[in-house]
Amino acid sequence: MQRDILIVGAGIFGASIAFHLARAGLGERVLLLERGQPAGGATSRAAALVTQVRDDPALIALVQETFRAIATLEDEFAEDVGRRTVGALHAGPATQADALRAIATHAARFGIAGEWLEGDAARTAVSRRAPWLAPEQAACAVFFPDECFVEPYLLSTAYQRAAGQLGVKLRQDSDVRAIRHADGQTQGVELADGTLLPASIVINAAGAWANLLSVPLGLPLPMAPVRSQYWISEPADCFPRDGAIVLLPEIRAYARPEVGALLFGVREKTPVAADPRTLPADLAGFVFDPYDAEGWNNLAEGADYLLPYFPKLESLGIAHYITGPSNYTPDGRLILGRHPDIGGLFVATGCNGNGIAFSGGVGRFIADLVCDRPGFLPADLAAGFAPARAGQFDPFSPEFLNACAATRAKKRSG
Repeated sequence: MQRDILIVGAGIFGASIAFHLARAGLGERVLLLERGQPAGGATSRAAALVTQVRDDPALIALVQETFRAIATLEDEFAEDVGRRTVGALHAGPATQADALRAIATHAARFGIAGEWLEGDAARTAVSRRAPWLAPEQAACAVFFPDECFVEPYLLSTAYQRAAGQLGVKLRQDSDVRAIRHADGQTQGVELADGTLLPASIVINAAGAWANLLSVPLGLPLPMAPVRSQYWISEPADCFPRDGAIVLLPEIRAYARPEVGALLFGVREKTPVAADPRTLPADLAGFVFDPYDAEGWNNLAEGADYLLPYFPKLESLGIAHYITGPSNYTPDGRLILGRHPDIGGLFVATGCNGNGIAFSGGVGRFIADLVCDRPGFLPADLAAGFAPARAGQFDPFSPEFLNACAATRAKKRSG
């Protein structure tokens, strides 16, 4: 059988799409194309929080699909994705009580189990699950026990291996330079060496580079690669290995345990976006900001907000700094769907820093479209992800890149 479904990009989205298409019975038709190492780009650099609590009902549904996909990988395919179900504490001082109660009420509407904590109960929970957190800054909290994090490379390769068992093939060293079409229908892709791969369906899951393939087709995608960064402390006794994920909405910060240390991030006031035309194929050594290549300036800025919550930061050593591109959109929504004018062409990108958490939902969303079956999202919610929603514009202009960066600055969820 001809492999007439091509997925461009074997990162977390491409791998999940391959898995969900294979689960739909199309595995023998799917070829997953990757120019480098699968999951070797932005995927492997993710903090990999898988948290359901979101403002947008559509995003909650995507994450819940990821939980189902992980369970399938673990139960039916015996895959270890490094899942750590440690729960998540949304915490803050007493002045944040109303905002945190609103989070708890909103989550309950979607069946997300949560426990309201204040006073002694909050202090006890912090002492047990996040002893590094200053008690006075966690006078109230909501604890969601089912939230987790995973090892991003393991999850991505688990999707890929399970897809392979169901017939999907992976082709590496396949640098896609163009998507070909004629008479309003996808024809396939052209590789950098001139090879033409025919296909009736092409799925652009090229991550930070997706616009390089989409713009020539008259579909500028409303997203840009924005620097995502986090730090990992040196190990210390105040970081329990089974400690909770901690979200501090007031200061746009998050943290999770990392093998006896703490992985944490603080969203900077002025994030940096990159023109995707300047991104190398291999992100190793790529620097968003040459004036702050190791993130010290941003850590110093964030420390002003973080120190009252995390006083040991002042004396604790930093062992690692991790950075990579996350694709942000001005409206904070993903880009999922069909090309409006070219049949057989689909797009899956715009993770807004949550690619791991959304991966299962993205895979199912695109598989439903390809299979022309009813989707799991109501039509009004799915419409918000439309790739052509921004119309015609220049996705490489400085003004647009800055608009995408501003979305990261406002992000408060996991």
